[in-house]
Amino acid sequence: MGGELRVDPNRLWEASRFVSDQAAAMRAQLKQLDDTIGKRLLAEGWDSKAASAYEGSWTEWKQGADTVIAALDDSSAALITAANGYVAQDVSFHDGIAGSSLDLPEI
Repeated sequence: MGGELRVDPNRLWEASRFVSDQAAAMRAQLKQLDDTIGKRLLAEGWDSKAASAYEGSWTEWKQGADTVIAALDDSSAALITAANGYVAQDVSFHDGIAGSSLDLPEI
């Protein structure tokens, strides 16, 4: 059962921009949280047994957030690569058809 695959590179580029924007927004929010919690509260202000316990949880949570942001960056780059690949393939097919000996109308 054969089907037709249609991909609009513009939609992939739009999706990439959206994902990249989300990663940037998350990165900015994480920096703000880290400035408040990681630097002001834990490093400079809060010093107790509870602070030490919370610091471990905060560090783990921050590493998880960094991992999510990195995955979004990777996804954005992969979408761009895919879009560029589809465009290159279309150009290659077009050039192959244009260079054939068939007398076909322009597309």
